[in-house]
Amino acid sequence: MGMAFNIPAASRNSQTEHRPCLGWAPVGRVCISIDADCLARLMASHQIHVQEFSCDDEASKQVVRGLLLDCLRLR
Repeated sequence: MGMAFNIPAASRNSQTEHRPCLGWAPVGRVCISIDADCLARLMASHQIHVQEFSCDDEASKQVVRGLLLDCLRLR
């Protein structure tokens, strides 16, 4: 189960304009920053799982650890 994305119908339409000038190409890894409350909601609703991401810094690891413990307490 992966993360659900709300994609507008226009972007799913095969007639949508393709813009190669933007230089977008799929990659194997994307680094993002996300609000801790948003991450908590995604984890609680099973839209994202801890196996699907990693943390690059100790502060982020501690936030995610706390979120996981909170999720376990709610079960």
